[in-house]
Amino acid sequence: MKLIKTFSSVKLFFTLSALMLAAFLLGGVIPQGEAPQAYQEMFGRLGGNLVVNLRLNDVFSSFLFLLLMAGGFLNILACTINQWKVLKRRPGVFLSHLGVMLMFVGGAVHGLFAQRGVLELETGQAKGEFLSYSGGSVPIPFEVLLKKFNIRYYDQEKHIIHALRKSQVPGSDGEDLLESVEVQPGGEAHFAAPAVSLSVVKFYPNFSIGDSGPFSVDESRQNPALEVKLLDGKTAKSSFLFANMPDFHGVPDVGGVRYVYEYQPGQVKQFESSIAFMEGGAEKLAKVISVNSPAGYKGYRFYQSGYDPKNPNYSSIQVSKDPSVGFIYAGFAVLMIGLTMAFWKEMK
Repeated sequence: MKLIKTFSSVKLFFTLSALMLAAFLLGGVIPQGEAPQAYQEMFGRLGGNLVVNLRLNDVFSSFLFLLLMAGGFLNILACTINQWKVLKRRPGVFLSHLGVMLMFVGGAVHGLFAQRGVLELETGQAKGEFLSYSGGSVPIPFEVLLKKFNIRYYDQEKHIIHALRKSQVPGSDGEDLLESVEVQPGGEAHFAAPAVSLSVVKFYPNFSIGDSGPFSVDESRQNPALEVKLLDGKTAKSSFLFANMPDFHGVPDVGGVRYVYEYQPGQVKQFESSIAFMEGGAEKLAKVISVNSPAGYKGYRFYQSGYDPKNPNYSSIQVSKDPSVGFIYAGFAVLMIGLTMAFWKEMK
C-alpha cells in the first residue's frame, strides 16, 4: 500500500506532466526522424551533433520518453487503485482514468515498436527492406515494386527561340530582341522580322555527343538542347542551340541575327508512384501513391515523399508502421466517453 501511495502522489503527477509537456514541445519544435546532415543545416554543426547525440531527433522513441510513459501509467493506475471505492460509484471518472492509461500504453508501444524510414526505388526495381531513419536496414515481409513514376505539371514545359540582332545604337555593345517564338519539337519557327524560318528537328533533354553523334543521356533536363535547321532554300544542315549556353551560336549567321534557346520547365503539380506489393514473386496488390495520398499494406503505410529531378525514374517513398495507433484512438474515445458521463452526471 505504501508503494501505491507513493505512485499516486499528486506532486508526481504534476512533475511527470511538466516533463511530458517539455518532451512534446521538443518533439514538436525539432523535426523528428531527419538525417543527421539535415540537423547540421538547421542548427549548425555543433547544434546538429548535439541534437543527434541527445536523441532530440527521435524524442518519442528515447529511453527517457518511455520512462515518462511508464511513470504516467503507474501514476494513474495507482490513483485508480487508491480511489477505487469512490471510482466504483463514478464510472465516468474511472473511464477517464482508463482512457489516459491507454494513451500512455500507446505512447510506450510507439516508442518501442514504431518503425519509420525511407524506401528508395527506381522504375522496375523491387525491395523487401527500407532504410530506417535511426540507421540500418529494416526488413519487411513482402517486396515493393516501383512499376512507374510520373510527374504531373500545372503547365507543360516550353521551348522558346529568341531572334537577336546587334544593337544599331552607336557605341552600344548590346543586342536588340527582334522576336520570340514558342516552338515544339518537330515543328517550325517563323520569324517575321528577319524573314527566316527554323525547322525544330529534335529536343535533347540532356544533350551529349559520342562517336555515333548527338544523344540524350537521360530524360533529366540538365543540358536541354534543340536541333534546328535553317530553312533558307538551300541544303539545310543541322545546328544546335543550348539553353545553358545562350552565347553559343550554332545557327549560320543570316543578316547579323543570332538565335537563343530558352527552356522553361513545367511547374510541378504532383508526383506519384505506381507500386505493387509482391509476395513470392506474385503481385498481391497494386496502388498509386502521391503526396497526401498514401497506401497501406499489412500494417505498413507508404507515403510519396520525394523525387530526383536528375533521375526521372527515381522515387523516394516514406515507410511507417505504428502499432500504437489503436491504443491512442481507443484512449481518446474512452476518455471522451468518460468525461461526457462524468459531466452529464454533474449536470443532473
